[in-house]
Amino acid sequence: MTNPRPRRALRLLQGSATTVHVVALCLAVAVLVIAFVPGAPVTVQLPAHLFGTPAPLTGTLPGAALDPAGQLAFTLADPTPVQRLLQAAIIVPDLLVVAEVARRLAGLLRSAREHDPFTAQTVRRLTTVAKIAALGGSATWLLGVVAAWGLASTVVDPWVPVQPTGGLLGWLAVGLVIAGFAQLVDRGVDLRSELDTVI
Repeated sequence: MTNPRPRRALRLLQGSATTVHVVALCLAVAVLVIAFVPGAPVTVQLPAHLFGTPAPLTGTLPGAALDPAGQLAFTLADPTPVQRLLQAAIIVPDLLVVAEVARRLAGLLRSAREHDPFTAQTVRRLTTVAKIAALGGSATWLLGVVAAWGLASTVVDPWVPVQPTGGLLGWLAVGLVIAGFAQLVDRGVDLRSELDTVI
């Protein structure tokens, strides 16, 4: 009799991946809709050093001051369409990559529940997901940096350095982990082939 626990775990993981896929797509659509709602403000992150020397803040303990290397958030009450589009470009591409990675993982988990997961096709599909996470995530990170710089340049001197948003290392780590699983499955495929030749 087969143990139902692994199948239950696969079902739970598949459901979680599907939920992440749907939530990420809904958030992307919400960000786009809100970006073009009249009266919706746009938030811009600007380097704190642009606004003078660090000063003590009211209501903080003695010795607390603004970090000159940090960022301050400013709200644009009446943003232009370009500013709205740039803010959406900082957020939406990341969400789309998350949605695509989650969608593909949900498909892989569903396939693992229904069929033998130790196949060359599974290895190829996992490798594709790893590339999407690493390369797609890196591309969205770069796009976010450029969009954040473009948004900041609509408010202050365009040569102001902007602190990168998102996590490049996080995307690369996700891609590396999924690629590692692909290699584990590939090794399982090889071992199964070796056992078949022995038997």
